[in-house]
Amino acid sequence: MAGYGWDEYDVRTGGRQSIHDPANSLDLTTEFVKFPGGQHGGSWGVRIKGTPRDNAGSDLKTTIVFYAGMEGLGSLEVAGADVAPGEVGMGLDGDVRIKGQSNELGDFTIDITTGPDTNVHPTHQHPAYQDKPLDKTIVHSVQVPEEALWQTK
Repeated sequence: MAGYGWDEYDVRTGGRQSIHDPANSLDLTTEFVKFPGGQHGGSWGVRIKGTPRDNAGSDLKTTIVFYAGMEGLGSLEVAGADVAPGEVGMGLDGDVRIKGQSNELGDFTIDITTGPDTNVHPTHQHPAYQDKPLDKTIVHSVQVPEEALWQTK
């Protein structure tokens, strides 16, 4: 990694962070914004954007992996999906909502959206696409004892 850090940041409203990754020919920008509402001072939104570096090949393909975990008492589950815990399945089309609950936050949601219409997925010729289509959200859930959280893969 060639560097990372906050370009601007305010704990009350959000910020923008840049991550420079020459090994993968990609620069990532994460933008966080806080908006008012709810019982806990507001909600957070995040946008993740990848920009190919100048030396990137014309066929560069990348995948973002989003990890959500719940430590302590509470729950996380994919809303409206017919996916059993631990089952990967063939993925979910379109926007995905994760419902959660904790003693500290009460009920909450995490929405993963496909983004603007300008987001397009590359065409797929590789046979692995039949098993794990990368234009869908794939969910894999595990429950791990608290003392083994650091070992989760």
